[in-house]
Amino acid sequence: MNINSIKNEIQEMEHVWHKLIFLCNRDGRFNTTIPIIDHFEKVNVNLILSQGLINKAENKYPLYVEEILLNTISHRNKVYLLQHIDILFDPVLQIHPIRLLENISKTYKLIVEWPGIYRDDQLSYAEYGHPEYFTCREFEGKVI
Repeated sequence: MNINSIKNEIQEMEHVWHKLIFLCNRDGRFNTTIPIIDHFEKVNVNLILSQGLINKAENKYPLYVEEILLNTISHRNKVYLLQHIDILFDPVLQIHPIRLLENISKTYKLIVEWPGIYRDDQLSYAEYGHPEYFTCREFEGKVI
């Protein structure tokens, strides 16, 4: 997909319910070059959640994950590039990463660097058998 196509997808976010784009890279490395747009912000999800959960009881983590992210993602006119989202797959959080992102994307524009793969209309993270293994075929948003 070229730069103009990505720009068009970002502009279309205004007109859809879930404002969510997944960036998937086959070799697992990212050199994200998002077209120059106004009101754009990178968010290191691992850092934000690690800092926000440090003083919380582990059994309460699921109650705080969305709240912590929403304290960072708070301007409707910005486009947020979510990077380093690996923490979302940690079983201790007891969350469904895609549903969390879909819920936030109803209000805020999200571009997510997907750390796994997209194959056969399915987003996957980690290898089968790994504690953080995750796969999702039914999701909202676009995959680039």
